[in-house]
Amino acid sequence: PSPHSPRPLPHADDHPPFPFPPHPPFQLSRKRKESARWRGRPSPRTLGAMDYKKSQQVSFSAIAAFKSYVEKIISIPGMKALIVDKDTMTMVSLVASQTEIISKQVFIVEQIDSKSKPTKTPMNHLKAVCLLRPTRSTLLSLQTALRKPKFKEFHLFFTNFTSEASLKAIAAADDYELVKQVQEYYCDFFAVNHDLWHCNLFSSRSLYTRRSNWTVLDTEILNRNVQGVLSALLSFKQRPVVRYQKSSALAKAMAVELVTGMKEENEVFDFRDSQQSVLIILDRREDPITPLLMQWTYQAMVHELLTIKDNRVDMSKVKDIKEDMKQVVMSINQDAFFSESYTYNFGDLGKSIKDLVNKYKEKKGSHKINTIQDMQRFVEQYPELKTFQGNVSKHVAVMVEMNRKVKEEKLMAVSEAEQNLACDHDHSKAVEEVMRLLGDSKVPFLRKVCVASLYHLRYEKQRNEMNTMRSILKDQAQGMNQMRLLRFCDEIIKYAGASARGGELYRNRGFLSMVKNVFSGLNEIENVYTRYKPLLASVLDGLLKNKLTMNDYPFMDTVGGSKFDQVFVYVVGGTTYSEAALVSELNAAAGKGGPKIILGGSCVHNSMSFISDILGLSRNDEVSLDVSEG
Repeated sequence: PSPHSPRPLPHADDHPPFPFPPHPPFQLSRKRKESARWRGRPSPRTLGAMDYKKSQQVSFSAIAAFKSYVEKIISIPGMKALIVDKDTMTMVSLVASQTEIISKQVFIVEQIDSKSKPTKTPMNHLKAVCLLRPTRSTLLSLQTALRKPKFKEFHLFFTNFTSEASLKAIAAADDYELVKQVQEYYCDFFAVNHDLWHCNLFSSRSLYTRRSNWTVLDTEILNRNVQGVLSALLSFKQRPVVRYQKSSALAKAMAVELVTGMKEENEVFDFRDSQQSVLIILDRREDPITPLLMQWTYQAMVHELLTIKDNRVDMSKVKDIKEDMKQVVMSINQDAFFSESYTYNFGDLGKSIKDLVNKYKEKKGSHKINTIQDMQRFVEQYPELKTFQGNVSKHVAVMVEMNRKVKEEKLMAVSEAEQNLACDHDHSKAVEEVMRLLGDSKVPFLRKVCVASLYHLRYEKQRNEMNTMRSILKDQAQGMNQMRLLRFCDEIIKYAGASARGGELYRNRGFLSMVKNVFSGLNEIENVYTRYKPLLASVLDGLLKNKLTMNDYPFMDTVGGSKFDQVFVYVVGGTTYSEAALVSELNAAAGKGGPKIILGGSCVHNSMSFISDILGLSRNDEVSLDVSEG
């Protein structure tokens, strides 16, 4: 054939029924490095928009939405290699198990941007199925892989909008014309719970400087937040009206960018069957208390005391821990007990784990081997019993370690003092409690910093007491890390003091008012350790009761109605698992007929990551999505 002839369309049987029809993405002339053309065929985005609206509505679950894309991608017939980048590797692992991926004839999972040298062994029998974020470094790695291919063919799936310049660069690198399709699958987020996702951005502090002083990285961080929200909305096939926290300039900036993005990509956001939905943009700075408090629900408590990273908990430093328990997975998607109990408070959790242990004992004791049939039945059920045993051992080990920390580090006394600082205005009592905890050698330094910071936020005009507390902490600080933590008491005032916040942090923060007004419809056990409710609670309560004022939470561009089927909340600067537990409880209380809420955030903070962000100790390696400049 002539070098200028377009390649023939692949046979229809070669591809499964994707939401976007199969087509040859690169029908290029011999001079393709000078001119990469689609030769009159639709671009991936146009093609996606035509058929995207015809696909069925996905379940209102962040995990299900993302997993549906993964299943479509790995369902390409034949033996495959799944090619990912450092971000999509984690994204996929959050929603799909290794067993599920292998069952689809995926024999290799390879990271395209890995720092270690990938194998150069040709794998001409495998198709490369690539799920990639369209960042600058990832696209450069992809171009290298196309110029020196080791796979039979390439199927490219990008998690977000990809510029025309990037597509041309990919086409120019496809010397052997091995790319069979290029698609945009909008799944550029990390799905943790069914109603919780994040962008994995742990550095937001610099966004609170004057925008004229922003660096390129600051702009990219904001863009990454925006692109994450847009992709999440597209994955749920929703084009919501947008509201934002008026007291926050950053929330307004995000709202402006989001509305602009939906208008620019109007074709893919044209959902005729879209339900009534609203997106509310909140700012972490308007509620700095929540991430500083000791947590008492299972998932939030594990994150605070042991840290959850990519659904994994590092238990390697726990004394006398077994080898197979040094790294444990805490996944709602893969652990039935955790899925049921992740919002349980510490007391209910202990009872549930005890019931789980008793259930295991019953299963184990029921295997009496008297006949060959009994032996066969035992062998068949042994793998399931072994898995059950591992799950029981995991939750028991986590519970034992958390219980040890609670007792030895006096976390109940710490938590009671934190709640008093957050909910009450009694200065003399506050000073007495804080000084007592600062002088207790068993209380960890991090928790002392949290307590002192909560005092600073509540009583920031009491300079003498603040100076005394900082002096005590300075005398106790050991090592560089603790000396850095000392700065937080000052930095939290700069970040979220009364002059920095736009709203009133302590308005309606009393115990009785929160119980009566915010959770009047929920059966929640209140105690001295859970008195404080996040600002998110009052926002959602106002929204669901149609009492959220336009003055405090105005609409951006389009004014919506009073009732919504779907509610999206995004916390720029990071959300928390305690806020996620709140959302899960509201969703459970609403039932099938009520509005469903999805919570998103720049990241999911615990106290340490929040402090690190405010101190500027966290930096994002790469957040750029804008690769149109080449």
